Amino acid sequence: MIDRELIEEHLQKMEEALARLTMYQDLSPEALSSDLGLQWILEKGLQVLIQNLLDIGAHILAGGFKNDWDDYSQIIRKLGVHGVIPSAFADKIKGMAGLRNILVHDYLRVDLEKLIEFVRFGLEDFLVFMRLVREYLAKNC
Repeated sequence: MIDRELIEEHLQKMEEALARLTMYQDLSPEALSSDLGLQWILEKGLQVLIQNLLDIGAHILAGGFKNDWDDYSQIIRKLGVHGVIPSAFADKIKGMAGLRNILVHDYLRVDLEKLIEFVRFGLEDFLVFMRLVREYLAKNC
């Protein structure tokens, strides 16, 4: 069974992280490379966003569908397969699980230019995901 309250808590955490990260969308690569504190803010903010997205997906899949995923990389794809989010959107954002793994485990390999690019142009995908989840919940829970 899907716990709407739990999902709303995750969505709230995503909204908070998005509000913080949008303040840094105009950050230059030079400013980021010279400020470890800013790097940590962006990395942690993205990690929080992606982890909450994956936790929401895992909860929906476990509560509403056969729990047929083995690792984070499959969660987004399975949300598309089961119609929670459109398959085309799932294909667009499926790399988020890999980015989460880099942020958590391979943080020495974080490419700062890609990090800035993601903060500048990728945050909208989280808003779309949140809207789609709320639409799914309204129809199915």
